[in-house]
Amino acid sequence: MPLTAEVIWADGPATSPYEPAKNEIRDWGTWIEGIISAFLGNGGLVYTSQAALFADLAHAANSSAWVIGDANAALNGVYMKVGGSGTGSWTRVANLPYSFVKLTDAGAGTANAIQLTSTISTSPSVMRVANVFEANAGNVTVSENGGGAKALLTSSGNQIAPGGLVAGMMIVYVDDGAAFRLLTDQASAAIVAAAEAAAAAAASSAAAAAASAAGVNLPAVAANRMLVDNAAGTLRESKTFSQVMTLLAGAVSGIASAFSLDNNTLYKARSLKDRWLDSYRLAEELQFTGGGATATDAAVLQGLFNRAKAAGRGEIILPRGDIALEAAVSIFEDGSRPIRIVGQGPNQTRFLNTSASQKLFNIGDAAQARTKDMTLEGFQLYAAVAQDNSGRGFNLRNAQDITFKDILLESMRNGWALGESASATNDVTYVSVENCGANSPGTSATPIILLGSGGILQIAGSAYRWNASGGHDFMQHINTSWNWDGLYVYGQHFEHFAKYLRSTGKGVVNLIWTGGQMDRADIFFQCEAAAGGSNRNWDIHDIQMLGFSGSGGGIGFTGSGPTEQIRIRSNVFNGLSDAAIYAATGEVFVSGNEFIDCAYLGASAPSGGAIIRVGQGFARITNNVGRRSASSPGVAYRYGIQWDGAALATRSAGPTNSNVWYNFGASAETGTM
Repeated sequence: MPLTAEVIWADGPATSPYEPAKNEIRDWGTWIEGIISAFLGNGGLVYTSQAALFADLAHAANSSAWVIGDANAALNGVYMKVGGSGTGSWTRVANLPYSFVKLTDAGAGTANAIQLTSTISTSPSVMRVANVFEANAGNVTVSENGGGAKALLTSSGNQIAPGGLVAGMMIVYVDDGAAFRLLTDQASAAIVAAAEAAAAAAASSAAAAAASAAGVNLPAVAANRMLVDNAAGTLRESKTFSQVMTLLAGAVSGIASAFSLDNNTLYKARSLKDRWLDSYRLAEELQFTGGGATATDAAVLQGLFNRAKAAGRGEIILPRGDIALEAAVSIFEDGSRPIRIVGQGPNQTRFLNTSASQKLFNIGDAAQARTKDMTLEGFQLYAAVAQDNSGRGFNLRNAQDITFKDILLESMRNGWALGESASATNDVTYVSVENCGANSPGTSATPIILLGSGGILQIAGSAYRWNASGGHDFMQHINTSWNWDGLYVYGQHFEHFAKYLRSTGKGVVNLIWTGGQMDRADIFFQCEAAAGGSNRNWDIHDIQMLGFSGSGGGIGFTGSGPTEQIRIRSNVFNGLSDAAIYAATGEVFVSGNEFIDCAYLGASAPSGGAIIRVGQGFARITNNVGRRSASSPGVAYRYGIQWDGAALATRSAGPTNSNVWYNFGASAETGTM
């Protein structure tokens, strides 16, 4: 099929109209002639409606017919017969072969909603010629033969100006699908009138602006200065940038002080915006001492936090250097305006304690509304005074949705206490510890993380380090009235804690501890739920637990409370000097673990000791592998599995040869399942 007439005779820019190619005109004309010849050769069938055509099937296949005058213009066109005479159907194959259609505006519409009629139906491919009955007064629409109205636009696609169509003028236009577009121009008088009106309005505005400016008395122009209204509001004064910043700083903070832009901020290009709109900076407080001096830094930070909360600010920016806290900073925030306290980095901003029993930050309080949506980020806690067992880094009570990010504890043994001594369940919930760590030498009866009442603690990200030199535990749950519901530890690397998790309270429910490495421990996981409690639904998997000569038990489940639904899978136990897994009671599922050179050294080991020791409970032990090199201590008397007590139907070691033990004594197992 050749190009359509609309494309061949398309109008281009006024400066360079298209010149139709003769070969395209010949192709189009030949196509039209062929259609007409075919039409005439088939008897010249013409119908006034599609319905009349469809009712007449008494014509041979490939006969052609025209529908002219259907009330629905879209149904007019050239049709071809499909199927033999008396059967089949008619299908529309082309528009009626008219290159243009003349339409008439008899005044049936309005000046701006023109209604046109024609004796020949229109189609998207034809060019239209029509008269204009009366001049328009605004935007124009056109409907053809009772069809839907479309906007009539200029050739360039703009609305027609009022008076752009005048009575009696002839227009030529085409259908571009979305609107009708003029190929002729609108009346130039209307365009000139619109331009003159715009010019008059501009001249009027310029005169008004000149009159207004004549009454303004401004200081002389000078480089790098700004105009500021004076305090009385009577004059405008020329101020330097520094003078303007000082005025703004005083207006925002309520403290009249010189303002300077230094490097002591996380925000350099953005520092002014942050300060004025949403942030306070501790370094700009007049009473702030800094440098690690023991003075009033806690009181200054407390006052700044209180002021930020009252003013609806969202951020407190800490400076580089040491900040000595003479007392705890207490943070109470109901979540209506979350506040972020952010330093320059763990090795740049440090908080120092000044007494052994001190709490550095109290976050939430039982007597306050529940504290929510706090973030503490990018600083370090440092024990300038050695902590005793009562000291705390972060003490959380009656709080939720608290995030610690990029926090490092240095020489502090007692880092986080969550819901300690709480008298109700779920005292602290939804705490996230991300990219944090601790270097905690010395001995302490308090762990790095102390769990009381609450739930949903997540520890994840790339830790700076978790190191205790064997002196105390990493985490312990102690509350005997309320359990901890939801503990999730991902991909952390630890060095030499006494125990990594010790659950001696009512119990930890719903635990995932996965990934990373634990290097050396007295016992890696010690689970001793108190009476009435339960350690339940644990999943310990894909961890390396590395022992060292002389000590190192793996995972032990004892205590008054039961152990339920404990899964220990796909871990590596290497070099432990005590039982890797000991379940006195409860439910344990042990599968797919590797035990390498784990040898019991104590003389009191029952039956010579074993890698896995199971008491009277529910246990399934499958697909584990144990290997001991010939130089391992006690190679002649160790077992893979030791079954304690009487035979029990709820204990099994899986299918035959499911567990494989290399280089053990007379048998890989002792006792009766």
